[in-house]
Amino acid sequence: MPDYDVIILGGGPAGISSLLWCRSLNLSGLLLEQAPELGGQMLMMHHPIADYPGLLPGNGRELRDHFENHLRQFELEWQTGCHIESVNVAGRTVSCNGRQFSAQALIIATGAQRRRLGVAGEEEFRGRGVSDSATRDQLMLAGREVCVIGGGDSAFDDSLILARVCPRVTLIHRSSQFRARRVWMDEVFSHPRISVICNAEVREIIGNQERVSGVVIEDAETRAVRTVPAEGVVIQIGIAPGTEFLAGQVELDSDGYIKTDQRQRTSVKMVYAVGDVTRPVCLSVATAVGHGAIAAKDIAERLRTTSVES
Repeated sequence: MPDYDVIILGGGPAGISSLLWCRSLNLSGLLLEQAPELGGQMLMMHHPIADYPGLLPGNGRELRDHFENHLRQFELEWQTGCHIESVNVAGRTVSCNGRQFSAQALIIATGAQRRRLGVAGEEEFRGRGVSDSATRDQLMLAGREVCVIGGGDSAFDDSLILARVCPRVTLIHRSSQFRARRVWMDEVFSHPRISVICNAEVREIIGNQERVSGVVIEDAETRAVRTVPAEGVVIQIGIAPGTEFLAGQVELDSDGYIKTDQRQRTSVKMVYAVGDVTRPVCLSVATAVGHGAIAAKDIAERLRTTSVES
């Protein structure tokens, strides 16, 4: 017999919700999280959260604490710091920290991570001028000329945040088409301290032993290369799904997100995917929590049907 009814991979809001709903539906569940603490993308939310019903946390970590306290109240089973050696999706088995766990159903809630530029200097200068959050690091960047890399909501929002405390903000985007909401675009394009460079690829982040000094960019049309002076660089180029370990085991879309139906079912029997790893229409804690409930409910119904039939 399997060790559990459900194994949940990932400890963000979708995974936590899945585990809570397993309890409500009398399913034995185990949640495994690779990071040293629960929270997932919530830990990257450094601003007040005003749209999660019933709570008004000052940031994602505070919201995570509410979620974790909920798990502790019911003494549910979860582990952090899990080194996942292997996952057999079809067999619904997971090898973690030298142990193997099996279940009747698997919920994949591995979320998404910030995309990296993959250029020289990006990791070298992290913490010395390179950042992925203007909200968190605006005090460190205050009074300096900075570059923001990206073309979506986060990049435009961060540009506006930094323009309050920085003398010059340069927004760099690889295209001339932007994904940000119109109200932020209008504000950025008309802001006296924000410049926008379009159709430019970042080739390198340069600096000295102390901090960043500039961003090397290449014009997409002319191939001309130049350096934009900057003592800080905020990278906001979107997120990538945590699905590297699933290649060839479950159906993914062209960008690596897991394909699911309206019940969060994947292409593999009794295997579900929830939260950001599925490319939801709305990237939010509320969406992730709802996905967890849907998956657990469907698993309970299928296991109940199987039990009755047997």
